[in-house]
Amino acid sequence: MLHKIEAILAARSVDDAWALYAGSMARMGFPFLMYGGHRLIGGTGTTSLDEGIRLSNLPDGLDTQILERQFHDSIPMLGWMVRNHGWRSWDWANQRRRDGRLSIAEAGCLDLFASHGLRAGIAISLSDRVPRVRAGILLIGPAGIAQTELDHRWSECQRYGVLLTSVLHQRLANLPYRQPDQILTLRQREVLELTGSGMTTQEIALGLDLTPGTVEKHMRLARKALGARTSAQAVLLAMSRRQIFVDPGEACTPPPPRPAPAAPADDTPAQPWSYIEAMERAARSNQI
Repeated sequence: MLHKIEAILAARSVDDAWALYAGSMARMGFPFLMYGGHRLIGGTGTTSLDEGIRLSNLPDGLDTQILERQFHDSIPMLGWMVRNHGWRSWDWANQRRRDGRLSIAEAGCLDLFASHGLRAGIAISLSDRVPRVRAGILLIGPAGIAQTELDHRWSECQRYGVLLTSVLHQRLANLPYRQPDQILTLRQREVLELTGSGMTTQEIALGLDLTPGTVEKHMRLARKALGARTSAQAVLLAMSRRQIFVDPGEACTPPPPRPAPAAPADDTPAQPWSYIEAMERAARSNQI
């Protein structure tokens, strides 16, 4: 168990962490998974939901049908996850249906899962595990399995399953997740980070050896990619999506020496920043 936890905590990307978790859950008897979450952004009295993250490994066709029918907000167990903590068997949704308490959309979503043979699962609410992050995950049994059988399987691995899910959630909350149209370039991230640290456009231009106009161009493109109206909002959104002020994922071993770069033009990609090299430079300058 410990080596799985260590592997997820060491993952440097969302895809790697998800693949490790999915493999472990499949071996426990839960081959299909759906994870969804939002980050809460804003200040006092103005908190709102960011666009969030969604991961799944549902059977071919099911994910597409959920998207086409706009069933994401109608998954029956979603209602339980946003209002409760801990975990719950899908019998909650089945009982609500028997009582006539499911909406037409919720019942249709339940039927869609059943049409693919998926009738049993476990819902885990992660709403209280990470500050300013609300999330939940569905652990879905193999096609054809009954809920009573899956509940018995869950009773045998519940403690490990909840722990591994919490570890995944903690790791995802600290990794950058990028929509295809929200990917920031290295220069855009640098400009946002320096703006967030309180530097002016002139100071950023001097520090990056750019013109003020180029700095403003990178900031404008960053606002567009993030869907932000102001530079302050762009910094907030980039922070909430873990695109700035994050561990760059470099190895803790000295990198091979690089030749001294020529003076870059305004739009030449910057060399990757290295923590190790920065500390070595500081030591040589007697700054530490």
